[in-house]
Amino acid sequence: MGKRRTPFLRVLILAILIKEGSLHGYSLYKRILYHTRLKWKPSIGTIYRTLNEMVKEELIMRRAENRRRNYTITSKGIDYFIKNSKAPLTKMAGVLATALEAYLKISSINPDMSGLLSKDLKERLKNLKKVLQKYDL
Repeated sequence: MGKRRTPFLRVLILAILIKEGSLHGYSLYKRILYHTRLKWKPSIGTIYRTLNEMVKEELIMRRAENRRRNYTITSKGIDYFIKNSKAPLTKMAGVLATALEAYLKISSINPDMSGLLSKDLKERLKNLKKVLQKYDL
């Protein structure tokens, strides 16, 4: 097996496939750019190499449909996602909660800073809130 790509990319690809179902490689690439807001932009070559590795490891399946190669997660991919997403998710949740509490504290101390959170961040937090409410978390 060749050099393993970043585990974060693998987990992100699997999360996208779980959420959205079967997608072709370029659609996955566009979703990654959207979710990372272009702050982290792996090359299209890195995406396809990672997809090929994941197919070989049977984490995802590749199927030719309408002249495109579509990717779908497998049960082995779901197991990989569960095993490898818990620790980073826990860390990210803790950092996010602490940062948001800091923003809210700054806003409460200085009302002139009530617009401290960007429109984009507020939108993403509203989406997160919807997900948490949907699953009663």
